[in-house]
Amino acid sequence: MLDIKNLSKSYDDKTVLCSLSFSANTHDRIVVMGGSGCGKTTLLRIIAGLEVCDSGSVTTHGENIAVMFQEPRLLPWKNAIDNVRVPLGADRAHLADKYFEAVGLSLKGDSQKMPHELSGGMKQRVALARFLAYAEASGASLLLLDEPFSALDDDTAEKMLALLKSFSEDKILLVVTHNEKHAESLGSKIIRI
Repeated sequence: MLDIKNLSKSYDDKTVLCSLSFSANTHDRIVVMGGSGCGKTTLLRIIAGLEVCDSGSVTTHGENIAVMFQEPRLLPWKNAIDNVRVPLGADRAHLADKYFEAVGLSLKGDSQKMPHELSGGMKQRVALARFLAYAEASGASLLLLDEPFSALDDDTAEKMLALLKSFSEDKILLVVTHNEKHAESLGSKIIRI
């Protein structure tokens, strides 16, 4: 379960979140939408414990959390498959292969490419594979994703949406997106901030 109560956050003189409240239970898919700079990423960072709110509260009720940031954040000195393996222990390394293929990348052709050799969409899919592999390995039950489909073409985004929906069936899913179509496809509840 996730409970957000009267959450507020400001940076200097700019308020980005003001008395935001909502809750989510297992099986809930929540999509957060809003203009640039309105606090969507800040909300995810506060829920993940990476930032502190000015007032209000976030209660995760002991849920394990997995986060996918807006930028792929691939390590430039590691190839694509090793970027997926980074957060996994040796006993969970097989999950890297599983999710690398699940996001439509080839273990034969793409896995050994360095990040600078990948297109923007491929980098995004490597990051998604890493996120999914880590989420499974850690038993994450609260999934936070910031613009996970932004660098993908429509067909690929639809496939990744289906994959994420299937993966998150027994979890709480909270996704930030600007894309109305993705929001409608993914979200059981849309929060506009």
